[in-house]
Amino acid sequence: MQWVLLGSSKGGYDRHWVTRFVPAARHRFIDVQAPYDHDRSRASTSPGQWLDFFRHAGRGMRIARLVGDPRMGFLTVFPQLAVAVGLYRRLLRRPWPVIAWSFNLGREYTGWRAGLARAALARVDRIVVHSRQETVTYAAAFGLPQSRFVFVPFSVNALAPTVAEEEARPFLLAMGTANRDYACLFEAVRGLDIPLLVVAGPHAIEGLDRPANVELRSGLSLAECHLLAQRARLSVVPILNTFSASGQVTVIEAMMFARCVVATRSIGTEDYVTDDVDGVLVPPADPAALRAALLALWEDAPRRARIGAAARAEALESLTHEAVSRTMLRLCDEVSGERG
Repeated sequence: MQWVLLGSSKGGYDRHWVTRFVPAARHRFIDVQAPYDHDRSRASTSPGQWLDFFRHAGRGMRIARLVGDPRMGFLTVFPQLAVAVGLYRRLLRRPWPVIAWSFNLGREYTGWRAGLARAALARVDRIVVHSRQETVTYAAAFGLPQSRFVFVPFSVNALAPTVAEEEARPFLLAMGTANRDYACLFEAVRGLDIPLLVVAGPHAIEGLDRPANVELRSGLSLAECHLLAQRARLSVVPILNTFSASGQVTVIEAMMFARCVVATRSIGTEDYVTDDVDGVLVPPADPAALRAALLALWEDAPRRARIGAAARAEALESLTHEAVSRTMLRLCDEVSGERG
């Protein structure tokens, strides 16, 4: 089976993503690279961005027609491309199966957007989400059977620590922009003698009263973020989202580096962190509980080390691209078999 692979980042996906671990004798992927790279931390997609997604999906359709293989399918990454391909498939009445991977919405679609997405997703065969709860919330939101949605853990490349924790000037680290509850975090650390470094887009803390012990950085490279994740004494991931999952990338990468993570108990963390085993979970929107958890861990090096070691073991076992490739292979087999 051949699959047109559509992902919304420049440089393509196949050379560094899950697909490279799927046996080529079973499934091959034509990586149609995106001519754009959008900021997915924004709450909504602009008309110009939607136009980019539809052009990208249209290019994939043209390539599929040129290849002319009757056993052709589409594998999309992120929701907008799934919607675009689903609409093309509905309008063009093409038989090509579609698997939508990393289907994660920043917020619930409403009005005409919901109707359009519902019509498009009815032509998508499998929709891969990265939390169990999303199989329920998305099925209800789009009027689709829950069986259409499949939970597969979010995955990253296996990462190895290269630098040690900062000992001379320890700091707390919070990274990420999408659906973060920085208002809660700021209240939790206000007045503490603990430096907090926030790495996020400026709009993530816009309008908030930033405490004196909080530093904001933006525009860092991935390599710089990885170094900070290793140097931090603690990583904290405060989440404010009850509809979809947020924060998994930050959580998983900290786990990869054997760092202890304190995260909001939410859709985006409950499937990845077991409380006081490979991370610490705190109630949502509760600055007092978050403050208590941070203070307890800040001075408890043995507990941090125990949790960090368990976190790395879990990440390497279950949360790498290679680990989830077995599920991708199964889904590709299932969908191609249904169409074969």
